[in-house]
Amino acid sequence: MNALRAELLKAVTTRLLLWFGLGLLAFLLLVLSIHIGSHDLLSLSQRSTQRSTLAFGGLAAIVGVLIGSLLVTAEYAHGTINQSLLAVPVREKLLTAKLAAAVLVVFAIAVLADAATLLIAEVWYHGRGVNLHLGSDTLAPFLGAVGGSMIAAGIGVGVGALLRRQTGAIIAILLWLLIGEGVISAAGDSARFAPGHALGAVVAAHEVGARDMLGVWAAVVVGLLYAAIFCTAGFLVVLNSDAPTSGD
Repeated sequence: MNALRAELLKAVTTRLLLWFGLGLLAFLLLVLSIHIGSHDLLSLSQRSTQRSTLAFGGLAAIVGVLIGSLLVTAEYAHGTINQSLLAVPVREKLLTAKLAAAVLVVFAIAVLADAATLLIAEVWYHGRGVNLHLGSDTLAPFLGAVGGSMIAAGIGVGVGALLRRQTGAIIAILLWLLIGEGVISAAGDSARFAPGHALGAVVAAHEVGARDMLGVWAAVVVGLLYAAIFCTAGFLVVLNSDAPTSGD
């Protein structure tokens, strides 16, 4: 418990977390304004459009995977990993605390992203004279955004532990999201099992899947498998390393 408190303190006192939060809010304002402003009134009144609008809170998953990786790699980059290991000599315990801290921090960020999404959407819809229908069908992506972001945080911790280099981890994550997911889409139906596609399906929260998207529960299972695989591989790398090395 002391290790978890220490990791949470590290996470919430870093300026980078603040910048991530502010950047996410600014980006949500931008994309929601473009999305809602570019639709006609008839389209905006449809529940399918409103559901997709409220799913933008799922952008927190991108921030989540980056935060997860940085909670590990920042220690190597700034040379504080040795002090952390002195405070918590059992590496499994330290890594587990980092994983738990990442999931909790990203949970809070995802909830804030959902709240910001709802507020921005409500203001825009009111301004355009359209009622925003809030029901179980339209609000499902809110829960999906939180769940998807927490899974993404776990994947990020695993990637960070696997690479241990801050710049390398960030570049690898962004390249996969920007290029890798697009390339793998050419694989056809199997592309829905890719990490980004699976997390997107968690956010979308459709109970029944489609040709290009898993159902929400299948997507949760796939996402958790990715998190388990990356965390297991990353933790084994850290546990079997002779001594911590500088990350950048």
